[in-house]
Amino acid sequence: MTKIKFSRGYDRLADISRMPITDNNSFVKYEGSISKVGDNADWDWGMYTDQNGEWVLMEADGPGCIFNFTQHRYPTSEVPTFRFYFDNSPTPQFEIKPSQFGTKYPFIKPLADKFVGPEDNGRGPIWVVRSFVPMEFTTHCKVTSDIKLEGADKDAGQGGWGHVMYHLYDSAEGLTTFSADLDVCELAKTYNSPLSIGTDHTEKKTGFKLGSASKQTVFLLDSKATLSRIRLSLDFKSEILSDIWIRICFDDEECVCAPLGTFFGCEYGKTPASIETALITFDNINGRFENRYPMPFFKNCTIMLENRSERQYEISSFEVGVNTSLCYDPADTMLFRSSKYYEKTENTLGKNSVIANICGSGSMVYGVISGEDIACGCEGDVRVFIDGVRSPIVESDGSESWGSYGWGFVCPPQCNPFSAYNGVPDINDTWSELRLTFADNYTFRKNLRFELEHGCQNDGGGYHSGQVFYYGNICPAVIKTLEISPESEYYVSDGKISTVKDRFENGIHEEYKTFNHVTGQTATLLTLDLPENASSVILKRVCVQKTGPMEAAVFVNDVRVAERNWLSPDSNEFYGFFEDDFVIPKKYVENQSRIAIKIVPLTESFNDCGYTVDII
Repeated sequence: MTKIKFSRGYDRLADISRMPITDNNSFVKYEGSISKVGDNADWDWGMYTDQNGEWVLMEADGPGCIFNFTQHRYPTSEVPTFRFYFDNSPTPQFEIKPSQFGTKYPFIKPLADKFVGPEDNGRGPIWVVRSFVPMEFTTHCKVTSDIKLEGADKDAGQGGWGHVMYHLYDSAEGLTTFSADLDVCELAKTYNSPLSIGTDHTEKKTGFKLGSASKQTVFLLDSKATLSRIRLSLDFKSEILSDIWIRICFDDEECVCAPLGTFFGCEYGKTPASIETALITFDNINGRFENRYPMPFFKNCTIMLENRSERQYEISSFEVGVNTSLCYDPADTMLFRSSKYYEKTENTLGKNSVIANICGSGSMVYGVISGEDIACGCEGDVRVFIDGVRSPIVESDGSESWGSYGWGFVCPPQCNPFSAYNGVPDINDTWSELRLTFADNYTFRKNLRFELEHGCQNDGGGYHSGQVFYYGNICPAVIKTLEISPESEYYVSDGKISTVKDRFENGIHEEYKTFNHVTGQTATLLTLDLPENASSVILKRVCVQKTGPMEAAVFVNDVRVAERNWLSPDSNEFYGFFEDDFVIPKKYVENQSRIAIKIVPLTESFNDCGYTVDII
């Protein structure tokens, strides 16, 4: 049998069997309309105009793939044209208007569509257009709008921005520059039905009782295999979602411990719903729930149901699908895991809710976030911090925008192949949202911290809960970390040093930091001693982002990193500090015991306050 390898770009959607394979040189990225002043005015924040007079919404250098494009706009507003430029083409390879999402090839249903929001007492309706069509690029990408996306005044014909979610890679191997002729017919057809890796055989337990405060083993297999689905049927009561927990051990280690609500994608069953996403089914009308994420193991698997309540429940059936034909290598395969469940917790004024704080390495592939009695409902931003970077790597302009809805949770239930939500009709304050991130997976090498703001500025009160699910290893992939400040012997620059006190944009508005700040340099030289088994180097730079874009060329032992320049396209004059990263691929560091990294600014705005270096 052929060994399964990791996937990138289009293949992330085309072959879900590759999800558990380690890929430490894949980096999730985000550009979007988070308010620069830290409030809820998430609409006026396109980055800059280019030489054609178009408003740049996203720009990235190097190989990568766009996985999600989302924008919310009143259908009565001035109509923008979105243009996608790949690999430094002077003309766009694709352009589309909001009305064409779901109909213009290849942005066809169900890979692309638009959500039509409610009237909402005259505030609506609004269109939230979205695409999950994979758009690969090998050297560069830019997304623009021909008009400025700004404002939230319906009567003035305004309508704000949204976001782009994408990956950057260490190489262009296997990638093909996107064109409007991309064949997505088979992919679209596939996503019209639930996805599955296929099943060799099933094991089913039927008609049993789960007593109060009891546990029961419902599946046991002592061999190598892959779970292809976990299916549960019962007479639904909303309490089941929090009362009954599923606990899964792979290879003698408990990897999943979750309430049914998060494992099957919805914590609140207050509205009858039949939600079907690509890999998770939540149907509280018929009492049918299914999780189809592939879960490989190499020695054994045990699944237990635990009733944490004083009630007794009757389970109609519990069924597990097993696939024994897939050839995973334990050396580069991660086990399916859950973060510790973030129980319903009262929100604290001025602080984000920390839904998950994971140590080790892996890739997040779905998450469930829920709110109850939150005064500002859906307005809290998602913020994901990866590998200790102090600026959020992933954000969203409101919790609902994370799932590409962007107009509250007032009309549940809703679903598409990649996200869903449920709650209480006509109000925003109680809801539960699911976002599948198996395509734009959030890869981490040391840690992942998933945070959720409440209200407009962490002032919404109420309660949050939720959980993150990921493929992971308990050990980090980083074998060495170095801190290099401007005072370090490993740092040489001809720039001017001054002291700067400012804040990171991270939802914590009064947390000031002080750094030594280097500007005006023509070059910065960093020297590193490498372990003999080093495979790549990740530079993380703290800088002042009040002006932008910032761009630099990077050299290793006088050889230029050809895959990309270090490009930071955005800026923020209100929250000055920003931290981003740059990967130096394996071919520049392998068989080297010491390297000299030269960073040569290509824009006057490029600056730094020091570097953290992770060696993989």
